Amino acid sequence: MKIIKNVIDYYNEYDEDGRLFRNYSHKIEWLTTMHYFNNIIPACSKIFDGCAGTGNYAFKLAEQGHSVVASDIVPHNVDIIISKQQNNPILKDIFIGDICDCNHYNNHYFDVVLCMGAFYHLNKNMRYKAVEQCLRLLKKNGILVITYINLIAALHLNIAPKLENINEILKCYNTKSFGDSFIYMMPEEIKKMSEKYNLKILHHITSDGNPLLRCTDFCEATEEDFEKYMKFHLSICENENFWGCGLHGLVFLTNI
Repeated sequence: MKIIKNVIDYYNEYDEDGRLFRNYSHKIEWLTTMHYFNNIIPACSKIFDGCAGTGNYAFKLAEQGHSVVASDIVPHNVDIIISKQQNNPILKDIFIGDICDCNHYNNHYFDVVLCMGAFYHLNKNMRYKAVEQCLRLLKKNGILVITYINLIAALHLNIAPKLENINEILKCYNTKSFGDSFIYMMPEEIKKMSEKYNLKILHHITSDGNPLLRCTDFCEATEEDFEKYMKFHLSICENENFWGCGLHGLVFLTNI
């Protein structure tokens, strides 16, 4: 499929392994996600990380005592995971796979399924296929974690000086894409999806907050001030009035 090729081509050229640690601005997403993982995921869980990227979350969760399987659709990313595994053999399984068509494990095998990245590139129908596959793998009363990129934040982030690309912005608002491999979502689509599959939303979060405010000055903050900001961010990141500001959405659901 063309969409899969486009995704693979994109991540072949992108530093996914270093993205979350590039600076304070990017580290917000990592710290927020790990904060919720540490507070929500039960000890010694069986976890399927179906969009593992280069394994940053997978290895951290395995180090905390979880049994973690890592998969990604991008062979280059999986090669990096395998390389890390050679130095730190802690993951239970690693393979190249499409989360929309994952048949490596039996039904209801995992306590937690992470779908953290697929929604960045899938249209509505394909997202539903991904969710159905995740729910097939997930135990009853398990935890499904989904991430998405917020349309409104993406639009504002991409507005050019003097509004020179306003026609492109308006087109993206209607199509939810700039014509590349990324497809954006509105937060209310998560609610509709949860209702369709009888899922309970445990937490709906903006994991990174407003990207327009995270300029060079922000990234050059002192460690003490950044820690204060993180406490503030964690205190407001579940406020639905803040969802539209954040570029990355993070959702924890359970199959009731």
